[in-house]
Amino acid sequence: MSTTLTSQRAAVGAGFAGVVVVGRIRRVLLLSAFAALVYSGMLTGNRGACVDGADTGGDSYCVTLTLGPSPLVYVAIALIVLLALGRVMKATDERAALRTLDRAALIVIVLVVAASVISWVWFGMIPIDEFLRGRASVFSPFPFGLINVADSLPVS
Repeated sequence: MSTTLTSQRAAVGAGFAGVVVVGRIRRVLLLSAFAALVYSGMLTGNRGACVDGADTGGDSYCVTLTLGPSPLVYVAIALIVLLALGRVMKATDERAALRTLDRAALIVIVLVVAASVISWVWFGMIPIDEFLRGRASVFSPFPFGLINVADSLPVS
């Protein structure tokens, strides 16, 4: 047994044999919940623009793009955790179980960061002025974030 595992076990006291693994499971669950909250907060934004009535036949026309989180990212986080727990249950020793849990935590973090960056870059690259001319459509970065397009004629 490595000195790290020995020192971790000594730090928690004389608990049952899998106390270090249970602690790491708790850490992965808390990290995953926190990552889901961060993802929700990071993927909330909107952009909008209006064109005056001269270009649209007399009425002003506005377009608003809204970026929001994708439910698939939450499903992916849950699947990562559940698959990791399944592998931990089949692990041959404590070290393999801890390695699996550490990898799951890393994958969750990478997923949230990648989904956020990809969604914001994609959202920023959408030419909103093309919507005002009626020549654009949006292809959302589907598994990473959802983009909603709303148009309106403002009340003067």
